[in-house]
Amino acid sequence: MNDHVPGPAGTVYGSSGPDRLSRALTIGVGAGAAAILVLGYAAWTSTGGGDEKPAAAATSAPPAATATAPAPAAESQSPATTPELAAGAWLLSPLGDEDTYLTANGEYAKMSPADPATLTVSAGLADDTCFSFRLEDGRYLRHFDYRLRFDASDDSELFRADATFCREAGTDPGAVRLRSKNYPEFLLHRRADDSLYIDKASGTSFMVQVPS
Repeated sequence: MNDHVPGPAGTVYGSSGPDRLSRALTIGVGAGAAAILVLGYAAWTSTGGGDEKPAAAATSAPPAATATAPAPAAESQSPATTPELAAGAWLLSPLGDEDTYLTANGEYAKMSPADPATLTVSAGLADDTCFSFRLEDGRYLRHFDYRLRFDASDDSELFRADATFCREAGTDPGAVRLRSKNYPEFLLHRRADDSLYIDKASGTSFMVQVPS
């Protein structure tokens, strides 16, 4: 007997009908699953799922702040040392009056703010523990009739003693008072008119400065 029964408008129903429906359902389900997978993948990649590393991990952390060592404090400056009388070339000024100097006024010594005399200081002519003072022209500072003047040496014992002055003990650092070698009770003294004598007084305190 023939299983095929003619249907209206020439449609034929037979054993192939259910197979076609099964295939259609299978294709539809597969397509739906594929669509779900595509949508899920798109959603995953849009949130960064496609990167090899999470976005936060992919961005390198900023370098840790480097501690900056504090600038070294400026070295404390030690107070300037006041020069001390010694052998060498010096200017001689009254202590605390650095703009006034011992100078030569003709043959005499005096204090003046002009024309400072550069004095070569050496061991004393009559006592090497004391001092003698010489101008650049070779004349020595010496006392004569108690007044200070500049004379060329005559190489006599009297001249060497007159031209030798000893530092008074007990003066403050940087200050110097000068005592006559052959009149030890007399000290070099600046008088009111800026002339220089050896006097029986406390003596004038002087300081030395480096020639400019």
